[in-house]
Amino acid sequence: MRRRGYILVSAAAALFWLAPRANSQASPFAVRVQYGSTVVSYTEGTTVTVPAEAIGVPATVFVTLTYRGATTADVTAVDLSGYTDFSLLAVPNLPATVRPNGDFTVTLRYTPSSGASVRAQVQFAYTEAQARARITLSLNGVAPEFAFSYTPPGGNATLVEPGGTVTFPATAVDTTASASFVVTNRGSGPGVIGAVAVAGAVFQLVGAPLPNTVIESLKDARFSVAFTPKQLEASQGALSVTVGGRQVSFNLAGSGSGPVFAYETVREGLATAITPAQVITVPDAAIGDKSTLAVRVRNGGNADGTIAAISILGTGFQLGDLPFLPLTLPVGGAVQFTIAFTPTQPGWASGRLKIGADTFDVRGAGLGATLTYAYSVGDVTTAIQSGGSVILAPVQVGRTATARFYVINNGTAPGAVNSISVTGTTTAFTLADLPSLPLSVSAGATAFFTIQFTPTVVGGTTATLRVDTLSFTLSGTAAAPDPLPSYRFEAPSGSQEPMQQPQIALTLAAPYPLPLIGTLTLAFNSEVFSNDPAVQFAIGGRTVSFTIPANTTKAVFPQNLTTIRVQTGTVAGTISITPTFATDKGIDLTPANPTALNLVVPQSAPRLLGVEVSAKTTSTFTLLLRGYATSRSVTQMDFQFTPTTGENVATTRLTLNVEANFLSWYQQSQSQLYGSLFTATIPFTVQGDVKNVTSVADTIQSVLVTLSSRQGSSAAQSVSLR
Repeated sequence: MRRRGYILVSAAAALFWLAPRANSQASPFAVRVQYGSTVVSYTEGTTVTVPAEAIGVPATVFVTLTYRGATTADVTAVDLSGYTDFSLLAVPNLPATVRPNGDFTVTLRYTPSSGASVRAQVQFAYTEAQARARITLSLNGVAPEFAFSYTPPGGNATLVEPGGTVTFPATAVDTTASASFVVTNRGSGPGVIGAVAVAGAVFQLVGAPLPNTVIESLKDARFSVAFTPKQLEASQGALSVTVGGRQVSFNLAGSGSGPVFAYETVREGLATAITPAQVITVPDAAIGDKSTLAVRVRNGGNADGTIAAISILGTGFQLGDLPFLPLTLPVGGAVQFTIAFTPTQPGWASGRLKIGADTFDVRGAGLGATLTYAYSVGDVTTAIQSGGSVILAPVQVGRTATARFYVINNGTAPGAVNSISVTGTTTAFTLADLPSLPLSVSAGATAFFTIQFTPTVVGGTTATLRVDTLSFTLSGTAAAPDPLPSYRFEAPSGSQEPMQQPQIALTLAAPYPLPLIGTLTLAFNSEVFSNDPAVQFAIGGRTVSFTIPANTTKAVFPQNLTTIRVQTGTVAGTISITPTFATDKGIDLTPANPTALNLVVPQSAPRLLGVEVSAKTTSTFTLLLRGYATSRSVTQMDFQFTPTTGENVATTRLTLNVEANFLSWYQQSQSQLYGSLFTATIPFTVQGDVKNVTSVADTIQSVLVTLSSRQGSSAAQSVSLR
């Protein structure tokens, strides 16, 4: 029994019990009780049940008196009696006057010390209109109290305290045993079970209640914990259950039972442990010979085990010394048999050994060389046999495609390569990165070299690769080379003077990967309908060859010069120079409409190249004029005579109309050999008196000559006659 108590809040209140208000008179107060979100209207003579969440978890209770009278009432005392699980938390100062519809509230706390139901009373003493009375409130505190138990497989129900251990019996490996777990509410009030969880890889939760499930008083919740061992060793886990707002935990323990087969190979008395799926390597054997390896099986478990079958698959592998099957192997027992390996070809042989439910990969090496071949283009590698084709990626003329050729020794002994070569009529295929010969390729190793394809002509090309006595066809396809970059002429700008030799150069806009050859062709378009043979390249002729070395831009002309001179001649017209381009193997790269260089010699006034006296007597002299006229026309000649000092000359200026003469000359086919060049002989006769000289011809000191045409007049030239 719990200790009962009595609390007297006010000493004066004790006097009030002497003259209590008649019970038959209705109370002027309405009583309301609230705990949590629950509100109860209290009626005298009933009991209010107050639930707690768990033992030790307090619940707060508010009791409110609402005065329904027309005057006032004074609450003079508040008294709590009963179990000490109930206590008063807050009481207003007494006495307290309550007006109509006014409230008087006290606060209580219920802290259960057990799951048992406990009772208490709260009495309120009051006076109204000089009459004394009281109100008695009956309270019943209830709380849940949880107990835990489990029933192992084939066992009896066992109580377990938080922190205790749920023990599973020994269970066969990979089988499942389940224990039933019961959470019982043996308290007086409902309780809530929260989350249930299990930790441990071999433990699983089965049928757990939903979180926040209410377990009524004297009811329970049930679920199971499954145990599936994966090994013989003891396994540990944990079970956690949240009840009454707190988490309790239990240990989980169990162990597996059954046979455990351990395997080992035995070679020359040395045992080596192996595990299922591991590779067993048998000793190497030459082709036609045999090697053996012993395999031992032990039962290291805690129960007898049965081996139903032992078998092996794989060319060259056999089993020997097998026991009678099926075989029961006791705890600690062992059995041994042998694997025999007889290889039929060089290289690694693979097999599969099965012992009961366990399997092992088996490998053995047949001693001997096995050379295979492959090539790669880009990221793609292709196996190839003798007589096959190595197909290189298409490439443009002048560029290089490569393939890597592999010699692979898939055997178990070194292999030799004595010669590697390329034969055929083309030089487009070459080899690079060749190893030193003779070459020894170790077992499992790979040697390689590079095949290069650099075509010079468009289309398909083949050659033969020889590796010792084996042959492989090399095949490549060449596309047209890259288009020619743009080019430019470097030459003087504007109109060109006659009888000059300006320099010109030819330059690509970007280097070209192939060596180029080309020709500059000169053409002359006369404005005056007459050719000029002097219009040509300075080295002679109207064509000139050039080269442009690979990966450069400058045209190189004869004598290794990067410029060439052009003679402009003496006839007005346009000199056009047009290039052609080709690879050094003859592939034409000339644009469809090649850009030409145009040098313009305009029509201009005649020009005198020289004036001289070709003959002279006492009364005559002859002038020889040399010059040219790009328009192939001269209309007049002007002569200005300067007399000798002291002499008088009647005629000091003479103009000759010579257009017909020059027209006659320039219309002759012979004149076209000289462009517009001419030589004119002009005779003069002098008459008159002399003063200081001995002949009339000497009266003239000099002659100033000027030629004219429709384009203008030449610069004057003077010639002395003395």
